[in-house]
Amino acid sequence: MSKLKVVFHLDFDDTPTFELSLANITNFLNDVGAETVDIALLANGFAVKLFVKASAMKFREKLEELHKQGVKFYVCNNALNVHNISKEDIFELCEVVPAGITKLVELQREGYAYIKP
Repeated sequence: MSKLKVVFHLDFDDTPTFELSLANITNFLNDVGAETVDIALLANGFAVKLFVKASAMKFREKLEELHKQGVKFYVCNNALNVHNISKEDIFELCEVVPAGITKLVELQREGYAYIKP
């Protein structure tokens, strides 16, 4: 049986939505098992601010835990540039992609279900 594929999309700097997304991902992993699913969280627009180490340290442990379970975190380079955030300022576990919207389209083309918390 092929793996389930899910992408969670964040585009606003909204901590409650970020927390909800992390809870949704955790619950999904607990329900189906990490070995049966490919999960990505894509941040573009204002949401890239949620991954800045200096202001989001309280999320580091949870992000690392999810990353160890195979969750991929994609952050839009265009949005980083707009918000004057350097790649070094965000969590190392994030993969910076040139354009978040393009990555989102690619993931959906690869069969990822789209979730907008």
